Amino acid sequence: MDGLTNVIAAASMSLSQTNLASQASIAMLKNAMNMDESASAKMFESISQAAPSADGRGALMDVRA
Repeated sequence: MDGLTNVIAAASMSLSQTNLASQASIAMLKNAMNMDESASAKMFESISQAAPSADGRGALMDVRA
């Protein structure tokens, strides 16, 4: 029984380490997504505040996705 107990303990530790690594990766991805969202919001705000030139050039922008 001692061998089986060791195998179960090793498997448990391995799963725990994998779970911790996954949680760390998810936290990093969430942080990156929040930073990207903030940067996008600032970019859209600065674009919307930009005034078109007096002669009308640059007043419209075509965007294709």
